[in-house]
Amino acid sequence: MEWVFITGCFLILYPYVIYPLVLVVVTPLCRRHWKKLERRFSFSIIISAYNEEKIIKQKVENALLLDHPEGNLEIVVVSDGSTDSTVEIVSHIHDPRLVLKDYAERAGKTACLNKVIPETSGELLLFTDANSIFPIDLLTKLSKNFCDETVGLVTGWTKYQTAEALSETTSVYSQFEKAIKCSESQISSCVGADGAVFAMRKSLFKPLRNDDINDLILPLRVVENGFRAVMDPEVYCIEQSAGDAHKEFQRQVRITNRTIRAIFANCQLLNPLQFGTFSFFLLSHKLLRLLVPFFVLIAALAGLLLALHSTIFMAFTFAAIALVIAIILFGARSKTHRCFQGAVMFVIMLAAQLVGWWHVFLGRRSVMWTPRRQ
Repeated sequence: MEWVFITGCFLILYPYVIYPLVLVVVTPLCRRHWKKLERRFSFSIIISAYNEEKIIKQKVENALLLDHPEGNLEIVVVSDGSTDSTVEIVSHIHDPRLVLKDYAERAGKTACLNKVIPETSGELLLFTDANSIFPIDLLTKLSKNFCDETVGLVTGWTKYQTAEALSETTSVYSQFEKAIKCSESQISSCVGADGAVFAMRKSLFKPLRNDDINDLILPLRVVENGFRAVMDPEVYCIEQSAGDAHKEFQRQVRITNRTIRAIFANCQLLNPLQFGTFSFFLLSHKLLRLLVPFFVLIAALAGLLLALHSTIFMAFTFAAIALVIAIILFGARSKTHRCFQGAVMFVIMLAAQLVGWWHVFLGRRSVMWTPRRQ
C-alpha cells in the first residue's frame, strides 16, 4: 500500500513538476532549430464572435492596424448567431480588407470555422478571439517562422492584464504553459496551441467535427501530417482576464471534455515508434495531467488506509485534510492573496476535470461556447 501511495504522489507531481524539469535538462541537448527569415505571406485573420458588441469594434480596428503589405491581409469576422449588435457594428466599418460572415443560426465556433475557411484567400490562417489584442508587428513575427517549410503551425501566448489575484494566477499558468511549449517546440513539436493567437498553413486545414477543440486538434493534425507545430515566445496577444471562479470552472469542464475526446480520436499519436518524442510530450503534457484527479483520489485512499496502521501517515492525513479545508475557507474569502488563489485555482481545475470525465462517460458533447467577458 505504501508503494500505491508513493506512486500516486509521483504521478500527481509528474505533469506539473517532474516533466517540466525533464524538459529543462533535455532541451539544450536535443535542440532542433527552425529557420526564421524575412518573408511576407498573405494572411486571413479569423475572428470568432458571439455577442461581442462591447469589444468587436476595438478588435477589428486593432486587426486593421497590423503592419502588413496592402493586398496580403484579409480579416474575417465570423458571427455565430449573435443576438446583440455585433453584426451591425462590424457592418459599419468600411474597409476592403474586412469580410463579415453572419450565420443567423448558432451552430458553435468550430462549425462556423468549417464553413468560412474554404472561402478565405490567405496562405496562412490566423485564429483569434474577439477580446484578444495584437501588437502591431504580430504578422511580421509570425511570417518568419513559416519560412521553414517543415513548420506547419505557429502558436503564441496570452498576456493577461488584471489586478485580481485569481486572474494573476491565470497569468502565471499562461507563463508556465509558454515555457513548456517553448521547450517542446525546440525538441520536436508543442502539444496544443493558444486559441487566442495561432496560425497555420491553409493547405493543412481539414474540416473539424463540431465538438472538436480546434486549438488542440489542428496542432495534432499538423504533426500527424509530418510538419512541426511550434511556439514562438515573441508572438503574443493581450487579454483582460475575467477572474470569475465559477466561469473558470465551467470553462475547464468544457476543455477537459473536448481534450479527452481529442486524445481518444488521435490516440495513434501516442505511438512513440511512429511519432517519437512527440508521443512522450502528448502523454506527459495532456493525458497524465487530465488523470491527476484520479491520482489524487488513489493517493488519498492509500493514505487513509495507511493511517489506520501508522501514526506518521495519520498525522500526514490530518495535515492534508486541514490544508484542503484552509484552502477552501481562506481561498474563498481572500481575493488578493496569490498563494491561496493559486491553490483555489488548482482545486477548481481538479474538480472541473472530474466533471469533464463524467460528462465524457455520459456521452455529453460540448459544441457551443459562451465567451467569458467582464
